Amino acid sequence: MKSGYGKSDQTFLRNYNIRKVRTILREEGPCSRVDLSVKANLDKKTITNIINEMLKNGEVEVVSKSSNGAGRPKENLALNGEYSRCIGLDIGGTHITGVVLDFTGKVLCEHNIDVVNNDSDILFQLCDLVMEELLEKSKLSIDEIDKIGIAFPGHIDIRTGRTVLSENIQGWDDLPILDIFTEKYGKEVMANDCSRLMALAELRYGAGNDERNIIVFDLGLGIGCGIVINRKIFPGSTGMSGEVGHTIVKVDGSRCTCGRNGCIEALASGWALSKQAMDLLKNNESPMLSKTINKNTMIPTTKEIVLAAKLGDDKCIQLLKNAGRYVAIGIINSISIINPSKVIIGGRLIRDNDIFYDEMIKTVKKDAISELIKDMKIEVSALGDLATAIGAATQCFEEFFEYE
Repeated sequence: MKSGYGKSDQTFLRNYNIRKVRTILREEGPCSRVDLSVKANLDKKTITNIINEMLKNGEVEVVSKSSNGAGRPKENLALNGEYSRCIGLDIGGTHITGVVLDFTGKVLCEHNIDVVNNDSDILFQLCDLVMEELLEKSKLSIDEIDKIGIAFPGHIDIRTGRTVLSENIQGWDDLPILDIFTEKYGKEVMANDCSRLMALAELRYGAGNDERNIIVFDLGLGIGCGIVINRKIFPGSTGMSGEVGHTIVKVDGSRCTCGRNGCIEALASGWALSKQAMDLLKNNESPMLSKTINKNTMIPTTKEIVLAAKLGDDKCIQLLKNAGRYVAIGIINSISIINPSKVIIGGRLIRDNDIFYDEMIKTVKKDAISELIKDMKIEVSALGDLATAIGAATQCFEEFFEYE
């Protein structure tokens, strides 16, 4: 009697089981074959075959042996970090941050460059510099890197590899970004929206690791969010989900880069705060800010606004409080739509920015529907400024694992 399963079905099942075993080792650390059999719900023979193959190709290694005094010592197995290493680049309007991530998810090294001029030609040169520094720090050659992941502050058409929308980086609209990086480094390149990749990093390694439904808010030069539903990144029907920064919260508000008025990003983002602070300086309304600002640029940064506020500048304090309230409205609206178990707050806008953060949290607790937030947690990103770069590299490893 013939089996109902064909060769393609058997291959699919085998690959599925291998991905499942990898995932257990990645999430739970070293395991024996017996432990893997139980956790993966696979018989011992199947586990033995899988592990033998993984040992042979070098993706797992024996990290320790233990014995209870009888029989063969038990081998504890773990993923071999050196099996695959990928670079993640977070290309932002004010920074380029890179990491080298190994097969276990460990960050081998990091490098960051602050960006003043975000013209596309300059950014590509700075990406080269970050790549060079990462390879030098990790003591790896480009040949020892498998893939490069890019986090982009906008949207990319995955079919064509071209940028679709980039409001906060000059000259990055309709660029063949995947082709450019592939030709430059000779590696497979993957790219996605920066907020979505921040959410991926938090889901795999950070504050979202034990959650099924989360929203990760990415607060920086711009404002976006990554949405996770049933432990899957939700991209939307055309890959443009998460544009919370372009939800309107003040109908007659300031003009936004998207061409509309009153978006959260036009009222509370890094670039919006800088613009509002410039107006204070022009009108001589913020004497403390005039002392904290960099005299070479005369363009106030969030860090300088926060410093002036900490030194007692009432106008800067009010700017930060207003921004915190507007972001809170975006969080409240998102909670009402998604009903997450946790909201994670990340991005450079909250760095050492207690006035902004405290006002944001206070507003959410005061104005959100109480039943929706009764059991919901709000946490700051566990991965900090590296979150998006980690997510950029992590996307390169996703095909190896099976997440349920």
